[in-house]
Amino acid sequence: MWFWLALASAVLGALDVILSKRILHKVSSSVLAWSTFTLSIPPLFILSLKDGIPTFNLIFYVGVFGSSLAFVFAKTIGNLSLKQNLVSKIMPLSAFSGIFTYIFGLIILSETIRLIPLLGVLSVIFGSYILNADQAKEDFLKPFKIVFATKTSVFFLIAVMLGSLTAVLDKLALNNTMPQNPAFTILIEQIIMSVMLTPYLLRNKSKTWVKEVKNNFLGLFLISIIFLITGLLVFYAYTDGPVALIIGVKRLQIFFILLMGYLFFKDKPTKHIWAATFIMILGVLMIRLG
Repeated sequence: MWFWLALASAVLGALDVILSKRILHKVSSSVLAWSTFTLSIPPLFILSLKDGIPTFNLIFYVGVFGSSLAFVFAKTIGNLSLKQNLVSKIMPLSAFSGIFTYIFGLIILSETIRLIPLLGVLSVIFGSYILNADQAKEDFLKPFKIVFATKTSVFFLIAVMLGSLTAVLDKLALNNTMPQNPAFTILIEQIIMSVMLTPYLLRNKSKTWVKEVKNNFLGLFLISIIFLITGLLVFYAYTDGPVALIIGVKRLQIFFILLMGYLFFKDKPTKHIWAATFIMILGVLMIRLG
């Protein structure tokens, strides 16, 4: 069951990216991030009450606070890389998220993966690399060499690693609720994220923050709900599937982003992009068969 939940999250995650890309012409990235976490809290609170408040222990707090902090630092470092105009060059390094997730899952959650699914994860990673390596024609290993070229590129790799740690800490928190309650776990994390982002907006966006949210409320609320449903699908997948495989399947989101971009924006992918997508789909099938 976890495979289909992860696959559904890939589709909705792609839709979330497409809608976010469109609304960013009207709002700032910080306002979009705050709205994504905050506007869906009321329905999520009701859903959490419906399932019942679970019992939890100290490790639950470690998971939710650790995940929230890791996500904040990952986004901050990622934005720094974007300002330095290096993301387009080092984006292939994001393919390493699958490896980091597997390592953290092994260390923190004691999760192991059989050979065929592991090969599937590696296939998805390789496909992700090909998908983003625009400079591969010049030097196939250039994206890897770049990571040692500047401090900013090293920081970007750290951001990728922190993003992988976030997923593992999410599952750690979920595993320490009794009974397991994905809605409650996500609720606590989104409240933490909202509290973290609100002072930033009050300090840096005090004049435009409320106006941006008010003028684009319906679009922001829709994105927030889609993000919430995507998160619920992933967390429910966590209840009976290895985190590395779930994140591996969710990376198929890249394919759906390309497909939606082609259908709605007439952005025709190149041949090497379709080849990379085929490799990723093959990897996902290996994960499913394994």
